[in-house]
Amino acid sequence: MDNIGDIIASVNERMDVLEAMRERSIASSRAIIRLTKKAIHSIHTDEDHEDTLNNARSEYNTMICAICGEPEILLSGPVSDAMMELSEACILSSIVLGKDMPSYSSLNVSPQSWAMGLADALGEMRRLLLSCLMRNELKEAKKMFDHMEVVCDAVMSFDTPDAILPIRRKQDVARSLMERTRTDITNALLMNTCKS
Repeated sequence: MDNIGDIIASVNERMDVLEAMRERSIASSRAIIRLTKKAIHSIHTDEDHEDTLNNARSEYNTMICAICGEPEILLSGPVSDAMMELSEACILSSIVLGKDMPSYSSLNVSPQSWAMGLADALGEMRRLLLSCLMRNELKEAKKMFDHMEVVCDAVMSFDTPDAILPIRRKQDVARSLMERTRTDITNALLMNTCKS
């Protein structure tokens, strides 16, 4: 029992380190999410987004390097949120720029976060498609719809327990998005045919 004081001091020291790392990861996560949202906004406004996305990736890599040896922090909610948002932005960027889609390993994110980010990208793709329809760019809208179908099929292919990948709700949302988007694009094509 004489050593209990030393053990308690050691535990407290360890908890202080973890708390400091957690606070840093929360701040980094917020910065990453702000940057990814800014990049996505730039995509929608047809502005350059690559520098902002690169800054987000740089901030993310710095955060991961700082916490990679600490599973308690690495698997926490704020870090998972940052992974998911980064995945969504990078996936959307690759689609818009016509590049190969980044894998979860190339982004250094968890497969679960990547899959959730892929599902979320569908909503942003729908927004881009609707913008094309508003500008009467039917060819571009159809092209985006084709991309959406590929992404939706990929999202629907996940059949994993919620404890591993809680994507079922996002699959329901994806299905609904596709139905509404199919109706929107069909109506636009019919209206265009009537005008001709």
